[in-house]
Amino acid sequence: MAGEARAVNFRRNELESRSFLVVDDFGDMRSMVKNMLQSMGVQQIDLARNGVEAIRAIENPDNHYQVILCDYNLGPGKNGQQILEEVRHRELIGVGTVFVMITAENTFEMVMGAVEYEPDSYMTKPFTKDLLRSRLEKLIARKKDLEDVERAMTRRDFEGAIRLLDAKIGTRPRNLAQLNKLKGELALRAGDHERAEQVYREVLEGRDLPWARLGLGKVYYASGRYQEAQALFQQLLEQNPRLTAAYDWLARTQQALDALPAAQQTLEQAVSLSPKAILRQRALGELALKNDDLEVAERAFAEAVSLGRHSVYKTPRTYADLARIRVRTRGAKEARKVLQGLQREFPGDTEASLHAAMADSAIAMAQGDEATARARLAEARALYRGMGDDAGAELTLELARTCGALGETERAKELLQQAVRNNHAEEAFLREVGSALGDLGLGIDPEAFISDIRREIIRLNNEGVQLARAGRLDQAVGLFEEAVKRMPGNKVVNLNTARVLIMYMKRHGPDEENLRRVRELLARVKGLDPESQSLRKVHGMLRELLESAA
Repeated sequence: MAGEARAVNFRRNELESRSFLVVDDFGDMRSMVKNMLQSMGVQQIDLARNGVEAIRAIENPDNHYQVILCDYNLGPGKNGQQILEEVRHRELIGVGTVFVMITAENTFEMVMGAVEYEPDSYMTKPFTKDLLRSRLEKLIARKKDLEDVERAMTRRDFEGAIRLLDAKIGTRPRNLAQLNKLKGELALRAGDHERAEQVYREVLEGRDLPWARLGLGKVYYASGRYQEAQALFQQLLEQNPRLTAAYDWLARTQQALDALPAAQQTLEQAVSLSPKAILRQRALGELALKNDDLEVAERAFAEAVSLGRHSVYKTPRTYADLARIRVRTRGAKEARKVLQGLQREFPGDTEASLHAAMADSAIAMAQGDEATARARLAEARALYRGMGDDAGAELTLELARTCGALGETERAKELLQQAVRNNHAEEAFLREVGSALGDLGLGIDPEAFISDIRREIIRLNNEGVQLARAGRLDQAVGLFEEAVKRMPGNKVVNLNTARVLIMYMKRHGPDEENLRRVRELLARVKGLDPESQSLRKVHGMLRELLESAA
């Protein structure tokens, strides 16, 4: 009895010491929840009326909310799902934060949308103080053990986070499944496919858990074992037909296997189950467009535009793609209405203006107005040049398509060469380039076009690596710096340039100019791929250099 009393007191103390944010558009509900929490001894409670206030409070560095109680339906603006999307996407909360979704609605569509982003719990109004207390005590106790792991993850020290998890797992705690799940996810993020596979297989030996089989399928996919991944995802869905994440991964795998109609059908099934996921709607639109299924593509992109108005995942490309479809299905007037919406939603955004100019060029061509089409293309090219290194791979590919459609085949070819040089290791993107070459009818063998460029880059990269290994670091730095000038968006080249600069400074000592250059290269790669495992390794090299020089 004494031990039980101590456990109860511990849970209460942990609850009382937590900092809370309550988000609800009804003042009476905010007051009621606040009163409940105060009666439990909680003192740190902030309130927000809508999504804007909630995000502003969460992103304030002076606040560190350990528990967020958020209503799903918040009136005009962001809903609770979109708040959760954004704080996870921007990493404003970590694994130690408790996020509880609260709602008076219980429709299947809404519930599926809310739980897809995995809040820690889901509560339906009305609820009692005792139920709220019980739920919070259990959630906080479960999260308490992850505070040191969260600190390591914030530093992007995934290896350190895994070591901490291993120590916890070794004690065989009650939340063993949660710890193993997190360990598997971290191993995948760190690019350690062998360790991730081991985690998931060990879990499955003890119990057939859907998340472990899903994780194993992700390992197969990341390792290029697409046939195995496809079989596993299909089997998982046969037994768990409402596991929407498995549909997403099955569709990705089918695309990698060039089974585009099957991938579209898979995503259509997922959308019928859970239509409120903007990324899935956008992926369906893109697939349907490749399959020339304009009806499904239009419906999916229109839904993605609607869902995206208050979402962190809102993009100008979605509007531009919808406009290109609308000119074919409903005419130029309706297509330009979509572009007007794009410009309203992204005022002063150069990328949005570039997408609008390219889409409007396609609309003018569809009308037979070649003069306007060329004028808008010229505007698009000027905007693209102005973006410099910030123009991503998808923009380059779309501009190439737009140039090719207007007969500017040499410019289209140059852009596609640039796209391959900057993304020579990205298999999915290279398939897109090959498709564009085929669509534009440039009389070029896509496979040979891509292979020739890749061989050139691999040869150059190997030459630089050999120079560095031979200790000829000055020459290696010079070679890679020249390569970066030619391929400013190539992650591999940027990282190798940073590596040889760090090696040079290990020999000659750190200096401000080279340190500035390394940080510039790493920042560029982070902008291209924030989750790059190679980026983390080079960051580690830089840390070791600075620590040894201190």
